[in-house]
Amino acid sequence: MLLYRVFAHLPAATVGQPGHPEYLPPHQGKGRLDNPGEYLCWYMSAEQSGAVGEVFGDLLQWSNPMFVAPHLPGSARALGTYAVPDDTPLLDLDDAQVLLDRGLRPTQVIERNRPVTQGWALKIFEERNVSDGTRRWDGVRWWSYHRPQWRFFGLWGVDPQVAEVQELALHHPAVIDAAKALGKPLP
Repeated sequence: MLLYRVFAHLPAATVGQPGHPEYLPPHQGKGRLDNPGEYLCWYMSAEQSGAVGEVFGDLLQWSNPMFVAPHLPGSARALGTYAVPDDTPLLDLDDAQVLLDRGLRPTQVIERNRPVTQGWALKIFEERNVSDGTRRWDGVRWWSYHRPQWRFFGLWGVDPQVAEVQELALHHPAVIDAAKALGKPLP
C-alpha cells in the first residue's frame, strides 16, 4: 500500500540525517502514539490531502511561509510517498469490535489527550500472539481529527520505503484538496 507523510526535507540529506525522507527524529514523545522508550512511530495518511491537512489543519491562514520548517534551516516541507507491505498487521481502530475488545471508546481514539492515546498505543504495541509470543501488530489505523474520511496510520514495526518526494507549495494538488476539505482559503 502507498501512504503519505509531510516532513521537513533537505534534498542533500543522506540516510540517517534530518531532512532525509527516511529520517525519524529519535526524540519523539509529543505525538499521539509516541512511546519513545519502546518504539519510534511513523505517522502517515492513506490520502495525500490527509497528510497535508493533518500538518497544517490548525493554521488559520494557509500561505507560503507554512512550508518553511524553521527547526531545520534550509529545509522545506515536502510530501513523501512511501510503500508499506500490504500484509502489514495493522489494528483497525475504526472497527467497533476492536474498540470493545480493548475497552476503548471512539472519543478516546480521536481526542487530543496524549497520556490517553499514548497509553492505549503502548498496550496495543505490547499485544502478543498466543501461539509464538511475537508482537501482534506493526501499527494502528484510525481516522482524522479534522476529517473522518481521512485515514491515518501509526507504524512502529515496519520501515516504509520511499517511493517519491514532492516539494509542497500552495498550488500542489494535495494542498488544494486539503484546503477545500477544511474550508481554508488560499491566496
